[in-house]
Amino acid sequence: MAVIYEIKKRRVIPNWRDYRRTLQIGELGNSTTPELNINIDRIVDDWRLDQNIGTAAELVNAAFISEKLNFTELIEAIIYIRDNKTRSSNTLLNLITAIEDNNGTKKAIGTNNLLLEKDVETINEFQAFINNKSLYKIINRTKARSRNETFNPIVWVELARMYTMHGQYKKAEKSIRIALHLAPENRFVLRSATRFFIHSEQFEKALYYLRKSDSMKTDPWLISAHIATSSIMDRFSPMIKEGEKLIKSDKFSPYELTELLSSIGSLEFNDGSFKKAKSYFEKSMIQPNDNTLAQMEWVSKEDYRFQFNPFKFTEVINPFEAYALDYYEKGNWKDAFYNCIKWFLDVPFSKRPVLLGSYIAGSLLKDKNAAILLCEVGLQANPHDPTLLNNIIYDFATSGNIENASKYINQLKEVDIGSLPNESKITIQATLGLVSLRNNEFEIGKQLYELAIDNSIRIRNDYLKNLAIVNYTRELIIANQPEYEKYLKIVENMQLSDNHKDLIELRKDILDLLKKSTITNRQDYSSKPH
Repeated sequence: MAVIYEIKKRRVIPNWRDYRRTLQIGELGNSTTPELNINIDRIVDDWRLDQNIGTAAELVNAAFISEKLNFTELIEAIIYIRDNKTRSSNTLLNLITAIEDNNGTKKAIGTNNLLLEKDVETINEFQAFINNKSLYKIINRTKARSRNETFNPIVWVELARMYTMHGQYKKAEKSIRIALHLAPENRFVLRSATRFFIHSEQFEKALYYLRKSDSMKTDPWLISAHIATSSIMDRFSPMIKEGEKLIKSDKFSPYELTELLSSIGSLEFNDGSFKKAKSYFEKSMIQPNDNTLAQMEWVSKEDYRFQFNPFKFTEVINPFEAYALDYYEKGNWKDAFYNCIKWFLDVPFSKRPVLLGSYIAGSLLKDKNAAILLCEVGLQANPHDPTLLNNIIYDFATSGNIENASKYINQLKEVDIGSLPNESKITIQATLGLVSLRNNEFEIGKQLYELAIDNSIRIRNDYLKNLAIVNYTRELIIANQPEYEKYLKIVENMQLSDNHKDLIELRKDILDLLKKSTITNRQDYSSKPH
Protein backbone atom coordinates (compact mmCIF):
# COMPACT_ATOMS: atom_id res chain seq x y z
CA MET A 1 0.00 0.00 0.00
CA ALA A 2 1.17 3.52 -0.73
CA VAL A 3 1.76 5.77 2.25
CA ILE A 4 2.69 9.35 3.01
CA TYR A 5 5.83 10.15 4.97
CA GLU A 6 4.58 11.09 8.42
CA ILE A 7 7.27 12.49 10.67
CA LYS A 8 6.77 11.82 14.35
CA LYS A 9 8.53 15.04 15.32
CA ARG A 10 9.01 17.85 12.85
CA ARG A 11 12.01 20.10 13.54
CA VAL A 12 12.81 23.60 12.29
CA ILE A 13 15.65 22.42 10.05
CA PRO A 14 17.01 25.15 7.71
CA ASN A 15 15.63 25.09 4.20
CA TRP A 16 18.20 25.02 1.41
CA ARG A 17 17.53 27.17 -1.62
CA ASP A 18 19.79 28.81 -4.17
CA TYR A 19 21.53 31.92 -2.81
CA ARG A 20 19.51 34.45 -4.78
CA ARG A 21 16.13 33.28 -3.48
CA THR A 22 17.52 32.92 0.03
CA LEU A 23 18.57 36.55 -0.08
CA GLN A 24 15.25 37.68 -1.49
CA ILE A 25 13.29 35.81 1.14
CA GLY A 26 15.24 37.75 3.76
CA GLU A 27 17.03 35.00 5.66
CA LEU A 28 20.43 36.57 5.01
CA GLY A 29 19.53 40.18 5.71
CA ASN A 30 21.98 41.92 8.03
CA SER A 31 20.19 45.14 8.98
CA THR A 32 20.21 44.12 12.64
CA THR A 33 22.31 40.97 12.52
CA PRO A 34 25.87 41.45 13.84
CA GLU A 35 28.34 41.59 10.96
CA LEU A 36 30.57 38.60 10.45
CA ASN A 37 34.19 39.52 11.10
CA ILE A 38 35.60 39.01 7.62
CA ASN A 39 38.19 41.54 6.48
CA ILE A 40 37.71 42.62 2.86
CA ASP A 41 39.96 45.73 3.01
CA ARG A 42 42.54 44.29 0.59
CA ILE A 43 39.87 43.63 -2.05
CA VAL A 44 38.45 47.13 -1.55
CA ASP A 45 41.96 48.57 -2.03
CA ASP A 46 42.41 46.52 -5.22
CA TRP A 47 39.19 48.01 -6.58
CA ARG A 48 40.32 51.55 -5.75
CA LEU A 49 43.64 50.99 -7.54
CA ASP A 50 42.36 49.19 -10.64
CA GLN A 51 38.69 49.33 -11.59
CA ASN A 52 37.88 46.54 -14.02
CA ILE A 53 35.36 43.68 -14.33
CA GLY A 54 37.70 41.30 -12.49
CA THR A 55 38.17 43.47 -9.40
CA ALA A 56 34.47 44.47 -9.47
CA ALA A 57 33.42 40.80 -9.47
CA GLU A 58 35.85 39.97 -6.67
CA LEU A 59 34.56 42.85 -4.56
CA VAL A 60 30.91 41.90 -5.08
CA ASN A 61 31.62 38.27 -4.13
CA ALA A 62 33.61 39.30 -1.05
CA ALA A 63 30.88 41.72 0.04
CA PHE A 64 28.26 38.99 -0.26
CA ILE A 65 30.34 36.45 1.67
CA SER A 66 31.07 38.92 4.47
CA GLU A 67 27.45 40.13 4.48
CA LYS A 68 28.72 43.74 4.18
CA LEU A 69 26.26 44.97 1.61
CA ASN A 70 26.12 48.72 2.01
CA PHE A 71 29.31 50.73 1.39
CA THR A 72 30.45 53.18 -1.29
CA GLU A 73 32.95 50.95 -3.13
CA LEU A 74 30.38 48.16 -3.47
CA ILE A 75 27.87 50.57 -4.99
CA GLU A 76 30.56 51.77 -7.40
CA ALA A 77 31.39 48.19 -8.39
CA ILE A 78 27.72 47.36 -8.98
CA ILE A 79 27.27 50.44 -11.18
CA TYR A 80 30.43 49.50 -13.11
CA ILE A 81 29.11 45.96 -13.71
CA ARG A 82 25.72 47.32 -14.79
CA ASP A 83 27.46 49.65 -17.27
CA ASN A 84 29.47 46.73 -18.68
CA LYS A 85 26.77 44.05 -18.95
CA THR A 86 28.16 42.58 -22.15
CA ARG A 87 31.42 41.75 -20.36
CA SER A 88 29.69 40.36 -17.24
CA SER A 89 28.47 36.81 -16.65
CA ASN A 90 24.82 36.06 -15.87
CA THR A 91 25.96 34.73 -12.51
CA LEU A 92 27.56 38.06 -11.62
CA LEU A 93 24.50 40.01 -12.76
CA ASN A 94 22.24 37.73 -10.72
CA LEU A 95 24.44 38.25 -7.68
CA ILE A 96 24.29 42.04 -7.80
CA THR A 97 20.52 41.88 -8.34
CA ALA A 98 20.26 39.69 -5.24
CA ILE A 99 22.38 42.15 -3.22
CA GLU A 100 20.22 45.06 -4.37
CA ASP A 101 17.06 43.12 -3.50
CA ASN A 102 18.45 42.24 -0.09
CA ASN A 103 18.98 45.89 0.86
CA GLY A 104 15.22 46.34 0.72
CA THR A 105 14.02 42.77 0.99
CA LYS A 106 10.55 43.12 2.42
CA LYS A 107 9.64 46.12 0.29
CA ALA A 108 10.95 44.48 -2.85
CA ILE A 109 8.90 41.34 -2.32
CA GLY A 110 5.68 43.15 -1.46
CA THR A 111 2.63 40.87 -1.37
CA ASN A 112 3.97 38.27 -3.81
CA ASN A 113 4.47 35.02 -1.90
CA LEU A 114 5.71 32.95 -4.85
CA LEU A 115 9.47 32.78 -5.23
CA LEU A 116 10.54 29.64 -7.06
CA GLU A 117 13.33 28.76 -9.45
CA LYS A 118 10.54 27.95 -11.88
CA ASP A 119 6.78 28.06 -11.48
CA VAL A 120 4.76 25.26 -13.09
CA GLU A 121 1.05 24.98 -13.65
CA THR A 122 0.71 21.46 -15.05
CA ILE A 123 2.25 18.06 -14.47
CA ASN A 124 3.67 18.18 -18.03
CA GLU A 125 5.54 21.41 -17.24
CA PHE A 126 6.82 19.74 -14.10
CA GLN A 127 8.03 16.74 -16.08
CA ALA A 128 9.91 19.00 -18.48
CA PHE A 129 11.50 20.92 -15.63
CA ILE A 130 12.90 17.84 -13.85
CA ASN A 131 14.07 16.18 -17.07
CA ASN A 132 17.40 14.44 -16.44
CA LYS A 133 19.09 16.10 -19.41
CA SER A 134 18.12 19.54 -18.12
CA LEU A 135 19.52 18.75 -14.69
CA TYR A 136 22.80 17.50 -16.14
CA LYS A 137 23.14 20.74 -18.15
CA ILE A 138 22.61 22.80 -14.99
CA ILE A 139 25.20 20.71 -13.12
CA ASN A 140 27.72 21.12 -15.94
CA ARG A 141 27.18 24.88 -16.04
CA THR A 142 27.62 25.10 -12.28
CA LYS A 143 30.79 23.00 -12.46
CA ALA A 144 32.16 25.40 -15.05
CA ARG A 145 31.38 28.31 -12.75
CA SER A 146 33.21 26.62 -9.88
CA ARG A 147 36.32 26.39 -12.07
CA ASN A 148 36.05 30.05 -13.08
CA GLU A 149 35.15 31.28 -9.59
CA THR A 150 37.27 28.95 -7.47
CA PHE A 151 37.13 31.15 -4.37
CA ASN A 152 33.39 31.80 -4.48
CA PRO A 153 31.80 29.59 -1.78
CA ILE A 154 28.31 30.37 -3.05
CA VAL A 155 29.01 28.57 -6.31
CA TRP A 156 30.31 25.53 -4.41
CA VAL A 157 27.16 25.45 -2.26
CA GLU A 158 25.01 25.60 -5.37
CA LEU A 159 27.02 22.78 -6.96
CA ALA A 160 26.49 20.72 -3.80
CA ARG A 161 22.75 21.38 -4.03
CA MET A 162 22.69 20.21 -7.66
CA TYR A 163 24.59 17.04 -6.77
CA THR A 164 22.23 16.39 -3.84
CA MET A 165 19.22 16.72 -6.16
CA HIS A 166 20.76 13.92 -8.22
CA GLY A 167 21.66 11.71 -5.26
CA GLN A 168 25.43 12.17 -5.72
CA TYR A 169 26.20 12.66 -2.03
CA LYS A 170 29.98 12.15 -2.16
CA LYS A 171 30.42 14.88 -4.78
CA ALA A 172 27.97 17.08 -2.88
CA GLU A 173 29.90 16.69 0.36
CA LYS A 174 33.18 17.55 -1.34
CA SER A 175 31.64 20.79 -2.66
CA ILE A 176 30.12 21.63 0.74
CA ARG A 177 33.49 21.12 2.45
CA ILE A 178 35.16 23.51 -0.02
CA ALA A 179 32.50 26.14 0.68
CA LEU A 180 32.96 25.69 4.43
CA HIS A 181 36.72 26.10 4.05
CA LEU A 182 36.27 29.31 2.04
CA ALA A 183 33.58 30.86 4.27
CA PRO A 184 33.32 29.04 7.63
CA GLU A 185 31.47 31.96 9.23
CA ASN A 186 28.95 32.69 6.47
CA ARG A 187 25.34 32.10 7.46
CA PHE A 188 24.22 30.91 4.04
CA VAL A 189 27.07 28.41 3.80
CA LEU A 190 26.58 27.10 7.34
CA ARG A 191 22.81 26.69 7.08
CA SER A 192 23.11 25.02 3.68
CA ALA A 193 25.78 22.67 5.04
CA THR A 194 23.60 21.87 8.05
CA ARG A 195 20.70 20.90 5.80
CA PHE A 196 22.97 18.79 3.58
CA PHE A 197 24.46 16.87 6.51
CA ILE A 198 21.02 16.30 8.02
CA HIS A 199 19.66 15.14 4.65
CA SER A 200 22.55 12.68 4.30
CA GLU A 201 22.12 11.63 7.97
CA GLN A 202 25.54 12.95 9.03
CA PHE A 203 24.24 14.78 12.08
CA GLU A 204 27.58 14.92 13.92
CA LYS A 205 29.15 16.80 11.02
CA ALA A 206 26.32 19.33 11.03
CA LEU A 207 26.95 20.04 14.72
CA TYR A 208 30.74 20.08 14.23
CA TYR A 209 30.73 22.90 11.69
CA LEU A 210 28.14 24.89 13.63
CA ARG A 211 30.22 24.59 16.82
CA LYS A 212 33.33 25.79 14.95
CA SER A 213 31.60 29.01 13.96
CA ASP A 214 32.49 32.04 16.10
CA SER A 215 29.33 33.76 14.89
CA MET A 216 26.90 31.11 16.12
CA LYS A 217 26.48 32.61 19.60
CA THR A 218 25.37 35.91 18.09
CA ASP A 219 23.29 34.59 15.18
CA PRO A 220 19.74 33.37 15.93
CA TRP A 221 19.50 31.57 12.58
CA LEU A 222 22.54 29.42 13.41
CA ILE A 223 21.47 28.77 17.00
CA SER A 224 18.13 27.53 15.70
CA ALA A 225 19.95 25.17 13.32
CA HIS A 226 22.01 23.81 16.23
CA ILE A 227 18.92 23.24 18.39
CA ALA A 228 17.06 21.47 15.56
CA THR A 229 20.03 19.21 14.75
CA SER A 230 20.58 18.33 18.41
CA SER A 231 16.88 17.51 18.76
CA ILE A 232 17.05 15.02 15.89
CA MET A 233 19.86 13.27 17.78
CA ASP A 234 17.86 13.38 21.05
CA ARG A 235 20.52 15.61 22.55
CA PHE A 236 20.27 18.72 24.67
CA SER A 237 21.61 21.76 22.84
CA PRO A 238 23.87 23.97 24.99
CA MET A 239 22.89 26.84 22.70
CA ILE A 240 19.36 27.09 24.10
CA LYS A 241 20.45 29.54 26.83
CA GLU A 242 22.32 31.65 24.29
CA GLY A 243 19.23 31.67 22.13
CA GLU A 244 17.05 32.84 25.00
CA LYS A 245 19.52 35.69 25.64
CA LEU A 246 19.21 36.81 22.01
CA ILE A 247 15.42 36.68 22.22
CA LYS A 248 15.47 38.99 25.27
CA SER A 249 18.14 41.31 23.84
CA ASP A 250 15.79 43.40 21.66
CA LYS A 251 18.52 43.46 18.98
CA PHE A 252 16.63 41.39 16.44
CA SER A 253 13.41 41.73 14.48
CA PRO A 254 10.59 39.17 14.91
CA TYR A 255 11.47 37.76 11.48
CA GLU A 256 15.10 37.16 12.46
CA LEU A 257 13.95 35.32 15.59
CA THR A 258 11.11 33.31 14.04
CA GLU A 259 13.06 30.03 13.60
CA LEU A 260 14.79 30.31 16.97
CA LEU A 261 11.46 30.90 18.75
CA SER A 262 9.86 28.01 16.86
CA SER A 263 12.77 25.66 17.64
CA ILE A 264 12.61 26.35 21.38
CA GLY A 265 8.81 26.18 21.27
CA SER A 266 9.07 22.75 19.63
CA LEU A 267 11.30 21.52 22.46
CA GLU A 268 8.77 22.71 25.04
CA PHE A 269 5.94 21.11 23.04
CA ASN A 270 7.73 17.76 22.82
CA ASP A 271 8.42 17.93 26.57
CA GLY A 272 4.69 18.38 27.21
CA SER A 273 4.82 22.01 28.35
CA PHE A 274 1.80 23.44 26.51
CA LYS A 275 1.87 26.87 28.19
CA LYS A 276 5.55 27.58 27.43
CA ALA A 277 5.29 26.15 23.93
CA LYS A 278 2.25 28.33 23.19
CA SER A 279 4.13 31.45 24.25
CA TYR A 280 7.12 30.70 21.98
CA PHE A 281 4.95 29.71 19.03
CA GLU A 282 2.83 32.84 19.29
CA LYS A 283 5.97 34.99 19.14
CA SER A 284 7.33 32.96 16.21
CA MET A 285 4.14 33.77 14.30
CA ILE A 286 4.54 37.56 14.63
CA GLN A 287 6.57 37.49 11.41
CA PRO A 288 7.00 33.84 10.32
CA ASN A 289 8.81 32.34 7.37
CA ASP A 290 7.72 29.25 5.42
CA ASN A 291 9.59 26.95 7.80
CA THR A 292 7.96 28.21 10.99
CA LEU A 293 4.56 28.37 9.28
CA ALA A 294 4.85 24.67 8.42
CA GLN A 295 6.04 23.92 11.97
CA MET A 296 2.97 25.61 13.40
CA GLU A 297 0.74 23.70 10.97
CA TRP A 298 2.31 20.42 12.10
CA VAL A 299 1.94 21.30 15.80
CA SER A 300 -1.71 22.26 15.34
CA LYS A 301 -2.44 18.82 13.85
CA GLU A 302 -0.60 17.07 16.68
CA ASP A 303 -2.45 19.00 19.40
CA TYR A 304 -5.81 20.58 18.61
CA ARG A 305 -5.44 23.05 21.46
CA PHE A 306 -3.33 25.01 18.98
CA GLN A 307 -5.87 26.65 16.68
CA PHE A 308 -4.13 27.65 13.46
CA ASN A 309 -4.99 28.82 9.95
CA PRO A 310 -1.91 29.14 7.68
CA PHE A 311 -3.88 31.04 5.03
CA LYS A 312 -4.06 34.09 7.28
CA PHE A 313 -0.32 34.66 6.82
CA THR A 314 -0.42 36.04 3.31
CA GLU A 315 2.98 37.73 3.59
CA VAL A 316 4.90 34.46 4.00
CA ILE A 317 7.04 33.56 0.98
CA ASN A 318 6.69 30.01 -0.41
CA PRO A 319 4.18 28.67 2.15
CA PHE A 320 3.66 25.47 0.16
CA GLU A 321 4.41 22.87 2.84
CA ALA A 322 1.91 24.38 5.30
CA TYR A 323 -0.70 24.78 2.57
CA ALA A 324 -0.23 21.22 1.27
CA LEU A 325 -0.65 19.74 4.75
CA ASP A 326 -3.70 21.88 5.50
CA TYR A 327 -5.41 21.10 2.19
CA TYR A 328 -4.65 17.39 2.68
CA GLU A 329 -6.15 17.43 6.16
CA LYS A 330 -9.32 19.04 4.76
CA GLY A 331 -9.63 16.55 1.89
CA ASN A 332 -8.92 19.11 -0.84
CA TRP A 333 -6.79 16.69 -2.84
CA LYS A 334 -6.18 18.78 -5.97
CA ASP A 335 -4.93 21.88 -4.16
CA ALA A 336 -2.90 19.70 -1.79
CA PHE A 337 -1.27 17.98 -4.78
CA TYR A 338 -0.26 21.18 -6.58
CA ASN A 339 1.13 22.66 -3.38
CA CYS A 340 3.23 19.48 -3.05
CA ILE A 341 4.59 20.18 -6.55
CA LYS A 342 5.51 23.76 -5.61
CA TRP A 343 6.92 22.56 -2.27
CA PHE A 344 9.16 20.16 -4.15
CA LEU A 345 10.25 22.83 -6.64
CA ASP A 346 11.26 24.97 -3.67
CA VAL A 347 13.39 22.21 -2.05
CA PRO A 348 13.92 19.66 -4.86
CA PHE A 349 16.01 17.17 -2.88
CA SER A 350 13.40 16.59 -0.15
CA LYS A 351 11.36 13.40 -0.22
CA ARG A 352 8.44 14.58 1.93
CA PRO A 353 6.64 16.59 -0.80
CA VAL A 354 7.22 13.73 -3.24
CA LEU A 355 5.75 11.10 -0.92
CA LEU A 356 2.71 13.14 0.01
CA GLY A 357 2.16 14.26 -3.59
CA SER A 358 2.53 10.76 -5.06
CA TYR A 359 0.13 9.31 -2.48
CA ILE A 360 -2.47 11.97 -3.26
CA ALA A 361 -2.02 11.55 -7.03
CA GLY A 362 -2.10 7.75 -7.13
CA SER A 363 -4.54 6.83 -4.37
CA LEU A 364 -6.90 9.82 -4.18
CA LEU A 365 -6.81 11.60 -7.56
CA LYS A 366 -6.40 8.27 -9.45
CA ASP A 367 -3.60 9.72 -11.58
CA LYS A 368 -1.11 6.86 -11.58
CA ASN A 369 1.17 8.49 -14.18
CA ALA A 370 1.64 11.58 -12.00
CA ALA A 371 2.24 9.41 -8.93
CA ILE A 372 4.88 7.33 -10.73
CA LEU A 373 6.56 10.46 -12.11
CA LEU A 374 6.86 11.98 -8.65
CA CYS A 375 8.33 8.78 -7.22
CA GLU A 376 10.86 8.60 -10.07
CA VAL A 377 11.87 12.20 -9.40
CA GLY A 378 12.18 11.51 -5.67
CA LEU A 379 14.36 8.48 -6.32
CA GLN A 380 16.86 10.64 -8.23
CA ALA A 381 17.77 12.42 -5.00
CA ASN A 382 17.00 9.48 -2.67
CA PRO A 383 17.85 6.42 -4.78
CA HIS A 384 17.58 3.81 -2.01
CA ASP A 385 14.71 5.22 0.02
CA PRO A 386 12.44 2.29 1.00
CA THR A 387 9.24 4.36 1.23
CA LEU A 388 9.70 5.81 -2.26
CA LEU A 389 10.48 2.33 -3.61
CA ASN A 390 7.40 0.97 -1.84
CA ASN A 391 5.16 3.65 -3.32
CA ILE A 392 6.38 3.28 -6.90
CA ILE A 393 5.93 -0.51 -6.67
CA TYR A 394 2.38 0.07 -5.44
CA ASP A 395 1.56 2.53 -8.24
CA PHE A 396 2.98 0.30 -10.99
CA ALA A 397 1.19 -2.75 -9.59
CA THR A 398 -2.18 -1.02 -9.29
CA SER A 399 -1.68 0.25 -12.86
CA GLY A 400 -1.33 -3.38 -14.00
CA ASN A 401 2.37 -2.98 -14.80
CA ILE A 402 3.81 -5.88 -12.81
CA GLU A 403 6.98 -5.93 -14.91
CA ASN A 404 8.06 -2.46 -13.79
CA ALA A 405 6.88 -3.16 -10.25
CA SER A 406 9.19 -6.19 -10.19
CA LYS A 407 12.13 -4.04 -11.31
CA TYR A 408 11.75 -1.85 -8.24
CA ILE A 409 11.15 -4.88 -6.01
CA ASN A 410 14.64 -6.00 -7.01
CA GLN A 411 15.96 -2.59 -5.87
CA LEU A 412 14.03 -2.91 -2.63
CA LYS A 413 15.76 -6.23 -1.96
CA GLU A 414 19.04 -4.31 -1.69
CA VAL A 415 17.65 -2.37 1.30
CA ASP A 416 18.18 -3.76 4.80
CA ILE A 417 14.47 -4.11 5.55
CA GLY A 418 15.15 -5.65 8.96
CA SER A 419 16.63 -2.35 10.17
CA LEU A 420 13.60 -0.30 9.11
CA PRO A 421 10.94 1.02 11.54
CA ASN A 422 7.94 -1.25 12.09
CA GLU A 423 5.69 1.10 10.13
CA SER A 424 7.90 0.77 7.03
CA LYS A 425 8.02 -3.02 7.31
CA ILE A 426 4.23 -3.16 7.47
CA THR A 427 3.71 -1.02 4.37
CA ILE A 428 6.21 -3.12 2.42
CA GLN A 429 4.51 -6.36 3.53
CA ALA A 430 1.15 -5.04 2.32
CA THR A 431 2.58 -3.82 -1.01
CA LEU A 432 4.29 -7.15 -1.70
CA GLY A 433 0.97 -8.82 -0.85
CA LEU A 434 -0.72 -6.65 -3.48
CA VAL A 435 1.87 -7.58 -6.12
CA SER A 436 1.39 -11.29 -5.33
CA LEU A 437 -2.39 -11.03 -5.65
CA ARG A 438 -2.09 -9.16 -8.95
CA ASN A 439 0.30 -11.93 -10.08
CA ASN A 440 -2.32 -14.60 -9.23
CA GLU A 441 -0.20 -15.87 -6.31
CA PHE A 442 -3.27 -15.70 -4.10
CA GLU A 443 -2.14 -17.59 -1.00
CA ILE A 444 1.16 -15.70 -0.73
CA GLY A 445 -0.64 -12.41 -1.25
CA LYS A 446 -3.21 -13.17 1.45
CA GLN A 447 -0.53 -14.22 3.92
CA LEU A 448 1.45 -11.03 3.39
CA TYR A 449 -1.59 -8.74 3.72
CA GLU A 450 -2.80 -10.52 6.85
CA LEU A 451 0.69 -10.33 8.32
CA ALA A 452 0.70 -6.57 7.70
CA ILE A 453 -2.71 -6.24 9.41
CA ASP A 454 -1.62 -8.35 12.41
CA ASN A 455 1.60 -6.35 12.79
CA SER A 456 -0.35 -3.07 12.66
CA ILE A 457 -2.52 -4.33 15.50
CA ARG A 458 0.57 -5.43 17.42
CA ILE A 459 2.14 -1.95 17.30
CA ARG A 460 -1.27 -0.34 17.92
CA ASN A 461 -1.29 1.70 14.74
CA ASP A 462 -4.96 1.95 13.82
CA TYR A 463 -4.33 4.09 10.74
CA LEU A 464 -1.96 1.55 9.15
CA LYS A 465 -4.29 -1.31 10.12
CA ASN A 466 -7.28 0.38 8.47
CA LEU A 467 -5.23 1.35 5.41
CA ALA A 468 -4.04 -2.25 5.00
CA ILE A 469 -7.58 -3.63 5.40
CA VAL A 470 -9.00 -1.16 2.86
CA ASN A 471 -6.33 -2.03 0.31
CA TYR A 472 -6.65 -5.77 1.00
CA THR A 473 -10.42 -5.67 0.56
CA ARG A 474 -10.09 -3.91 -2.78
CA GLU A 475 -7.60 -6.51 -4.02
CA LEU A 476 -9.81 -9.41 -2.85
CA ILE A 477 -12.74 -7.95 -4.81
CA ILE A 478 -10.60 -7.50 -7.94
CA ALA A 479 -9.24 -11.06 -7.62
CA ASN A 480 -12.77 -12.36 -6.88
CA GLN A 481 -11.57 -14.13 -3.74
CA PRO A 482 -14.26 -15.32 -1.27
CA GLU A 483 -12.61 -13.65 1.73
CA TYR A 484 -13.70 -10.24 0.42
CA GLU A 485 -17.11 -10.57 2.13
CA LYS A 486 -15.48 -10.87 5.57
CA TYR A 487 -13.25 -7.86 5.05
CA LEU A 488 -15.96 -5.83 3.35
CA LYS A 489 -18.01 -5.99 6.55
CA ILE A 490 -14.97 -4.74 8.51
CA VAL A 491 -14.54 -1.86 6.06
CA GLU A 492 -18.22 -0.93 6.22
CA ASN A 493 -18.14 -0.88 10.04
CA MET A 494 -14.87 1.06 10.37
CA GLN A 495 -15.12 3.99 12.79
CA LEU A 496 -13.08 6.46 10.77
CA SER A 497 -12.00 9.78 12.21
CA ASP A 498 -12.72 12.94 10.22
CA ASN A 499 -8.95 13.51 10.40
CA HIS A 500 -8.46 10.58 8.01
CA LYS A 501 -10.39 11.78 4.98
CA ASP A 502 -8.12 9.67 2.78
CA LEU A 503 -9.47 6.47 4.36
CA ILE A 504 -13.03 7.72 3.95
CA GLU A 505 -12.30 8.35 0.25
CA LEU A 506 -10.68 4.92 -0.21
CA ARG A 507 -13.62 3.20 1.49
CA LYS A 508 -15.99 4.96 -0.92
CA ASP A 509 -13.85 3.69 -3.81
CA ILE A 510 -14.26 0.12 -2.55
CA LEU A 511 -18.05 0.39 -2.36
CA ASP A 512 -18.11 1.86 -5.89
CA LEU A 513 -15.84 -0.95 -7.10
CA LEU A 514 -18.13 -3.53 -5.51
CA LYS A 515 -21.17 -2.08 -7.27
CA LYS A 516 -19.38 -2.22 -10.63
CA SER A 517 -18.19 -5.75 -9.91
CA THR A 518 -21.71 -6.86 -9.00
CA ILE A 519 -23.20 -5.31 -12.13
CA THR A 520 -20.54 -6.98 -14.31
CA ASN A 521 -21.18 -10.37 -12.69
CA ARG A 522 -24.92 -9.98 -13.21
CA GLN A 523 -24.39 -9.08 -16.87
CA ASP A 524 -22.12 -12.11 -17.34
CA TYR A 525 -24.72 -14.36 -15.69
CA SER A 526 -27.66 -13.01 -17.71
CA SER A 527 -25.78 -13.53 -20.98
CA LYS A 528 -25.25 -17.24 -20.30
CA PRO A 529 -27.86 -19.84 -21.41
CA HIS A 530 -29.95 -21.27 -18.56
